[in-house]
Order: sequence, then structure tokens, then C-alpha cells
Amino acid sequence: MFFGQCLCSSVQFKINRNIDVIYQCYCSLCRKQSGTHSNHATMIHITKFEWITDQQLITTYKKDSGFTSSFCQKCGSPVPNKIGQTDYVWIPLGLIENNIHPTRHINFCLSSKANWEGLDLQEADYEHLPSWDEIQTIFK
Repeated sequence: MFFGQCLCSSVQFKINRNIDVIYQCYCSLCRKQSGTHSNHATMIHITKFEWITDQQLITTYKKDSGFTSSFCQKCGSPVPNKIGQTDYVWIPLGLIENNIHPTRHINFCLSSKANWEGLDLQEADYEHLPSWDEIQTIFK
């Protein structure tokens, strides 16, 4: 079983099965929805998904194309949502509290990768968040 929650812990859920397959999508919609180079997620059959908290704090935005983005009203975290008319729920992996050990990792929309994604321009990498003084030095 896997437990997930948004940044403020107001939206909580559990997955009652192993997470075997994860994916990254590089399309422009997923970049905008996630705020980064790709969207890391999985899809779970609705019978293996359960809300722990009430869903009243979830707001959903739906584009004319059908693309849907649900998020917590309090903290803005993307949260699970049902995939169209299917029996599957989209799960953003960043919300999962447990360690995931998938057996498959799939990439979608590689032709849409951002031009800056995958560039290895780091002068330094940090195992943990650097101090504020170090951060200011980096971005001055």
C-alpha cells in the first residue's frame, strides 16, 4: 500500500497495490502543469485507489482539449484525478510518501522536450539544499 498527500496534507489518498509502472511526459501541457521539464506520474485502476480525506479542497481545471489538472485549493499541489471516461486515476509521483520500486519506466512525448532539459551545465551539485548564502552566491 502507498500513501500520498499534497504539500499541506489537506488532500490525502492511498493506493492499494504495488506501483509497477511510472512514466515521464515531456509535452508542453505536462510541463506547465508540473512547472518543470516533465511530469512524473503513474496510472492506477480506480478500484485500487482510495481518498483518505474529503475531496472538497480539490479544484479542477479542464482545457477544451480535455486535458485536466486537479490541485489542492490551499497549497496548489497537483493531486490525483480520474483520467477522462476511463477507470484509471492519474497519480503525480511527487505526492507519494513511500519508496517506489517500479519495474518499468516509460517516457512519453520525447519530441516535445524543452530545449533546456537534459543540459548538464552545473558548476556544482548539492546533495542537500544549500544555505541561503550559497544560493545567493549562485544567483547573483
